[in-house]
Amino acid sequence: MKTTWQREDVTTHYLQQVRGGIPFGAEQAQMMLQVVNHFIKKPDIVMDLGCGNGFLAEILLRTYPTAKAICIDHSKPMIEQAKIHMEAYADRCELHVGDFSQSIRDFTEPNSVDCIVSGYAIHHLPREMKKSLYTDIYNLLKPGGIFINIEHTASASDKIEKLYDELFIDHLTAYNEGNREEIATRYYNRPDKADNILERVDIQVNWLREIGFNHADCYFKWMELAVFGGVK
Repeated sequence: MKTTWQREDVTTHYLQQVRGGIPFGAEQAQMMLQVVNHFIKKPDIVMDLGCGNGFLAEILLRTYPTAKAICIDHSKPMIEQAKIHMEAYADRCELHVGDFSQSIRDFTEPNSVDCIVSGYAIHHLPREMKKSLYTDIYNLLKPGGIFINIEHTASASDKIEKLYDELFIDHLTAYNEGNREEIATRYYNRPDKADNILERVDIQVNWLREIGFNHADCYFKWMELAVFGGVK
């Protein structure tokens, strides 16, 4: 999967100027933990797909002190950032440069993972690859294991998408304390925009149900940002 995320400037811009400005980012992570803890009190193995700098894996390892993490990202610059960010967890965290558009079965055995999470990564895959990845996730999870996807999804209409864009720009402007017009220009002309292949959350939840996930639902949603998943 060749994308602009192989570029170090794109990676740096996202981590420094975008990630912290994502609306309700703390609430999304909190919801992830609440759902995970509701179904699994003490996960042994967690996996972070499209791990970036390890943000979600760090939350899980900090919350569950005996857990170990498998972190995968196709972006070499992101993995380099993860090596720095996750240094304190180096003995409990495997970092892999890997293209999960192909297969995640190379990284662990079927029925071996308690919790698989992903944050703003799977939306880069075309529709059929998304569905295939969700099937692979189901197969890697232990019975009772959980999948949580914090994701950028498609709006129901062009008008709602326009509102989302404007509100997102407002959040980025406040976070960066910058000029809104300049930030809007960068937002609409960002080099990674073409990498986004969005799908509505209700469609993706239905895919999970068809695959066999139980309790599949959207647990949190703000405009195009959603937290959804299911239990094997």
